[in-house]
Amino acid sequence: MPLEFRDVIDEMLQVPNRPARSTPPPIRLSQNEMPWEPSAPVVAAMTTAISTAHRYPDYHRAAAREAIAAALQVDPEQVAVDNGSGSLLHGLARLVCEPGVHGVFPSPSFEAYRAALSLAGADMTPVGLAEDGAMDLAAMVAAIRPDTRIVYLCNPNNPTGGLIGVDGLRAFLAEVPSSVIVVLDEAYREFVTDEPVDATMALLDEFDNLVILRTLSKSHGLAGVRAGYAVAAARIAEALRRTSVGFALNGIAEAALIAAFSPEGIAVADERIAVIVAERARLVQALSDAGVAVLPSQSNFLFLPGDAAALMARFEEQGVLARPFPNAGGARVTVGLPAENDAVLAALL
Repeated sequence: MPLEFRDVIDEMLQVPNRPARSTPPPIRLSQNEMPWEPSAPVVAAMTTAISTAHRYPDYHRAAAREAIAAALQVDPEQVAVDNGSGSLLHGLARLVCEPGVHGVFPSPSFEAYRAALSLAGADMTPVGLAEDGAMDLAAMVAAIRPDTRIVYLCNPNNPTGGLIGVDGLRAFLAEVPSSVIVVLDEAYREFVTDEPVDATMALLDEFDNLVILRTLSKSHGLAGVRAGYAVAAARIAEALRRTSVGFALNGIAEAALIAAFSPEGIAVADERIAVIVAERARLVQALSDAGVAVLPSQSNFLFLPGDAAALMARFEEQGVLARPFPNAGGARVTVGLPAENDAVLAALL
């Protein structure tokens, strides 16, 4: 009998190979990365950590959890750390999902929500977005069933950039049964300017079923290091730590995380985020003035409604590598450095 995989494995989306590009080299604006190399304090910490790479890192990630807790003013027992927030959102599905239960997530949004529910064997309901590219929370509440165990929220939403403010989230959480884990994926939270970045942290004191996920891939420019964290009620955080893969956060990544949350690391990140936010505003203003459709964004990217293939062709003419989302009806482009953003404008205006 030949080896067979579970049916869900064949159904999972494959990441397509990127075609080879000719000169000029593409301006890489397809994966929402920061355009700078890691900051000096982070590089120094990682360099030092290399000398102890022959030793296992701390299994409990105590120092990393304490650094995060100090920066966010929460208890370290409320923090779980892993090699990227993607690992944590899969871990949360494993905590509460199995065949016969149900999950809800926005769509189009981060593809990992569907994958996490599929691998956990759960039934699922994708819920469409509002016209402004933010989640339709009323529709998501309506999609919750008696067998629902988890709801994923993406805020700001990826790939559209729309934001639900903290008051809207609070009203939504008040309608969700306490037996349902609500996973608030805030991968792009640091780029939000409509309200204080830390505004959502207060929700943790009000709702024991809320989990906030954040990552160092975006705001701290550590996409290649793989470090993310969850903040939740201590019981949920402990369950995540207990069920995570041992030593998944390697020692070099832990050193990078601790340095990123130092005063020096935070100061550099804040300076860089301010540049991206200013460039985002410049792009939106220029596109709006020219009558080019663009969704409002609180992220480090913009979503352009339209024919995805046609938009990608225009970007390619300027050496810009963006990302098509034909199912969402457009293309997403990361906000980069000023010269890179000038190429985006040249492609669209």
